Amino acid sequence: MSMKEIGLGKALAMTCRAGRMTPGERKELAQKRLKELAAYAGQNSPYYGRLYKGLPEDWKLTDLPTVNKVDLMAHFDMWLTDRTVTEEAVNSFMEDRENIGRLMDGKYLIFTTSGSTGSPLVVLYDKTCMNISSALSVLRAYARKEDLSAFIKKGKRTASIFAEGFYLGSGSVKYQLRRMPWKKGMMMNLDVRTPTAEIVEKLNRFSPVMLGGYPSGLELLADEQAAGRLHISPAIVMTGGELLRDEVREKLADAFGGYVQTNYSCTEGGTMCHECVNRHLHINDEWIMIEAVDEDNRPVPDGTQSAKILLTNLANKVQPFIRYEVSDRIVMHHEECGCGCGEQEGMDGVVTLVDEDGVEHGFEIIDMVELDGAQYVAVVPADEEPEEDDESDELVLLKVVAEGVEEFLEAIESEEEFNRVSAVFMERLKDDYDFVEGEE
Repeated sequence: MSMKEIGLGKALAMTCRAGRMTPGERKELAQKRLKELAAYAGQNSPYYGRLYKGLPEDWKLTDLPTVNKVDLMAHFDMWLTDRTVTEEAVNSFMEDRENIGRLMDGKYLIFTTSGSTGSPLVVLYDKTCMNISSALSVLRAYARKEDLSAFIKKGKRTASIFAEGFYLGSGSVKYQLRRMPWKKGMMMNLDVRTPTAEIVEKLNRFSPVMLGGYPSGLELLADEQAAGRLHISPAIVMTGGELLRDEVREKLADAFGGYVQTNYSCTEGGTMCHECVNRHLHINDEWIMIEAVDEDNRPVPDGTQSAKILLTNLANKVQPFIRYEVSDRIVMHHEECGCGCGEQEGMDGVVTLVDEDGVEHGFEIIDMVELDGAQYVAVVPADEEPEEDDESDELVLLKVVAEGVEEFLEAIESEEEFNRVSAVFMERLKDDYDFVEGEE
């Protein structure tokens, strides 16, 4: 049994499509993916093969045994579904800090947890896992569309303050910079352990439009801003890695003037939840399953704080996390939030494309189709002010093109190909867009 790789273009379109689904449809999709992942893990991971031996044919999630960090790391070489990767090889790769953000064997990003609960965990992301994580971050990061618009219009300079190393935050930034070196002047990560005065000096020179980091670290920078030593005005402040308390949120908003929000992420699950305008965290439930449980892994009622969670990451097939114990304590709710999250308007996102002059433009993904073995996306400009008499968006059709391990979106050059693709999109989107005959 094999599981197909998911490229970035498809991951973006799948994320948009899931945003248009009902909660029931997303749950059904997640259940299908769970069955596929568990079967793949059982066949390709000796650890899971032993664990799942004797499962009933009609098993459900709660029938699967739970797993934990200590036991998984003790059986690392038996855990991975890629039988060519060993713990010794991974540790050797991580001995060289120049490998932060590099792909091991040209295939895997390597991250590690901090070991705050006793022992660190080493995690591999393959291409599919990276692309899904990127799609979720790109399309669901912003609680408010106006903040995304401000981020684009003010130059998109992003500064993050996380611990430097093979950690999810800093490692992801390094990976992006290695893939897109032209963004070097647009993205930076500062080690949170750097002296505050040095961080302040670099931030003042960089003038970030987005500021990200641990709430505790950003709170110290808010003090620097209040004291007049730091003078930046980010359009958006994104926190992560720690609980964002209400008083810290307000302090950051007062100090920096921009909108402040958070997310719920971990190395094992990537971005598991995104925050809405009501300050509620919504699970990316087409790829992530979270069970709130007590000390004995029994479910706790809604509104009750859990002792821990059981995490299932449906996107990671090389190193499956299925009902994996995480020591985070959460309070789960299933009542309606009222924010509109999960509806099309709240879930669409923006990707950045570079034109022939090197100028970046934001586009909102509307739809994606596969036709004759190729993938195409329909997008509309997201970073330009419409004319007063313009009542419609300009729909742009692009083709997903692979170059090596990377994927890009480019214009459809063939008129015959464009006509075939546009006919498909016009039929799919006729209820949402007014098409003028003879115009594209």
